[in-house]
Amino acid sequence: MEPVTYPEQHRDVVEALLVDGRFLLEGDAAFMTLKQQVDFYRDFFRSSFGLELQYHSEYAFLQSGRDTDALSRDICIFIGVLCYELDREGYNLLEQLSFHTLEFEQVEQFFELSSFREVLEATSNLQDAPSRRNFYNRLHRRRIIEKLDEQTFRFTPAHKYFLDFARQVARYQHHLQEEE
Repeated sequence: MEPVTYPEQHRDVVEALLVDGRFLLEGDAAFMTLKQQVDFYRDFFRSSFGLELQYHSEYAFLQSGRDTDALSRDICIFIGVLCYELDREGYNLLEQLSFHTLEFEQVEQFFELSSFREVLEATSNLQDAPSRRNFYNRLHRRRIIEKLDEQTFRFTPAHKYFLDFARQVARYQHHLQEEE
């Protein structure tokens, strides 16, 4: 039996995706390794761990089969409420999320005054300012946001996964309403 030869930076790819639970982003050396060996990594993560590699041109991550991922749910709630509040204030949502920086204080003000206050209070990661500060750190560690300093951040391309998920939910809901 021949020993398996792994791509360069294999350990970095596996640690980022599996151990750290991070998104790999375009521009990362590990992302380039993954991009060049995407079929190998799809098979590797599926057969070794039962996880699906989600690869997109700007980001990649591992998706588990669990449908009870509280962090993903909380990220969807966070982005959903933030998008609602930005839209209410007249911002171009996609432009804001993709190209602009946001101030933590501004986001906090949106959340404190949000009409979705009850939803936020029922979500442990979003229920109050200290919880959200910890949540921002988790988003940063997972590479969903990039903290530029203690006052500002910007979303990485990883946010697009959650927007795509929201679109799928909206399409499904629309489809259900059409069937009624």
